[in-house]
Amino acid sequence: MPLFIAQGAQDPRVNKDESDQMVKALEKRNVQVEYLVKDNEGHGFRNEENRFEFYQKMEEFLFKCLLKTEETK
Repeated sequence: MPLFIAQGAQDPRVNKDESDQMVKALEKRNVQVEYLVKDNEGHGFRNEENRFEFYQKMEEFLFKCLLKTEETK
């Protein structure tokens, strides 16, 4: 099952290096990961442009996942 991860590079709670490590470990296990990093964000996306991009990427990700689920039925 694929995974979508969004990360603010300036996040004081979730260090970007930890997210990078998680993505690498998952990819090593052949887990499909889509990873969105915004350099000018912290914990949560506050910039309006970044939020629009986040929602667009999440919508595309969910569409692909749900389409695959429907095709396997």
